Amino acid sequence: MNRDPTMSYLRTLLLSIGLLCTLTLSAEPQPTVTVGYYEFPPLSYTDANGKPQGSGIKLAESMLTELGYNIVFKGLPSARLYAQLIAGEVDLWPGSLGKQELAGHVLESSIYINEATLALFHHPHSPTPQLPDDLQGKKIILISGYSYWPPVTEWLADPKLNITTVRTSKHEAAIAMLLRKRGDYLLNYITPMQETQQQLGMTEIKLPYVSINSMPLTFIISKKSPYASQLLKGLEEASDLASPHPLTEQTP
Repeated sequence: MNRDPTMSYLRTLLLSIGLLCTLTLSAEPQPTVTVGYYEFPPLSYTDANGKPQGSGIKLAESMLTELGYNIVFKGLPSARLYAQLIAGEVDLWPGSLGKQELAGHVLESSIYINEATLALFHHPHSPTPQLPDDLQGKKIILISGYSYWPPVTEWLADPKLNITTVRTSKHEAAIAMLLRKRGDYLLNYITPMQETQQQLGMTEIKLPYVSINSMPLTFIISKKSPYASQLLKGLEEASDLASPHPLTEQTP
């Protein structure tokens, strides 16, 4: 069979263009994005092997990889995370909207990752508190490194309520302290509490709580990141194409 020389030429040309594009793309260095996070299971946490894990981590990794970025994950206490976001040392954080500490320093995407609901937990044998009156003169267990929104910040600072606080860095320790009545109440977010109880095999123990407020979780981008605008644009466009994104995990 005679081959059409024109078609053969076109095939060769297209293959050459494809090879050239591949070589050009591979020669271009991929920008590296630093993704900061703190311990907020199951959204973001460090596993026993020191690896970043969680639904928010997976979502960030998937979307940023699709956009052609290299990724470095950095686990930090919340205060240092906020400071590095402000300074541009961290480019992106899968976290909550409306952080007063970050006001004016970050861009907030419209992508819904999950929701953080803050609650006041109490001992199973204690009555449900009426807020804020029943906090007067009480001891509240807090998780080190977590920050809160009003009205909680106002309650904790109110001299008339005379609240005493005790802190621990571990959710497991906080639950143990509450059950042993080493504090009257535990202020924590529902999602990591449920995750910790499941990991400890304590799901049969019902820790009653009063929900205080909820805040959507999204991608927070440092305005000082050299990729701030393109990151926001790329993530928003990628989210629009994936409805819903398969790695988005909802809290039960």
